[in-house]
Amino acid sequence: MLLQPLTNNLTLRRAIAADSNWAAPLLFSICPALFSYIFAASSEQAQDVLQQAFAYPSHSFSYEHTCVVEIQGQPVGLMIGYPAEIKRHADGKVHGVMARITPLRKLPKILVNVADFNRIKQDISLEDYYLLGISVLPEFRNQGLGTYLLAQIESQAQAVNCQAICLDITYINARGRKFFERNGYRVTLSKTSDRFEQFTRSGGIHRMVKHLVEPM
Repeated sequence: MLLQPLTNNLTLRRAIAADSNWAAPLLFSICPALFSYIFAASSEQAQDVLQQAFAYPSHSFSYEHTCVVEIQGQPVGLMIGYPAEIKRHADGKVHGVMARITPLRKLPKILVNVADFNRIKQDISLEDYYLLGISVLPEFRNQGLGTYLLAQIESQAQAVNCQAICLDITYINARGRKFFERNGYRVTLSKTSDRFEQFTRSGGIHRMVKHLVEPM
């Protein structure tokens, strides 16, 4: 439950490219090992890549798909997600963005890592909404903001008639898994690969789903 002073001062807005300086590190904090793997870079380098990528439009990690929650005009958290059709289009744009901001010598490894990650995560149906993640600044956690952002995502999904919301979370993120389970999400698939485990030390990926409309 949100504390009453927070409830009275919350605003939600669309992110802009200029948010990248603070928003990209917060987005990166959702799963540093996974971003480092996808970008084939150290944690510091991957965070820099994400910060650059965030300012580009149209792709999966873009400001265009991000909403920001503020308290009295101060950004304190974010959420990023999209319906399946937009996700598929945005995923297809990632390679082009990576080609612009990463050295050419890294692209082959990036492509291999992305292909490996795609093999261990489940596709989503055209009726679903995909939640890439939500994150709140450390000093504002445990005050209900994560639950608030999740409710906003669910409202957005319902507004475009999505049947379910799905997300991916690493095995080692037990705290995150418990948060989503408290809010009605359940693990429907768990997969890993030797390569993913070797480079991320994250175990593997759980797909979690919450049905907004009861399946027939």
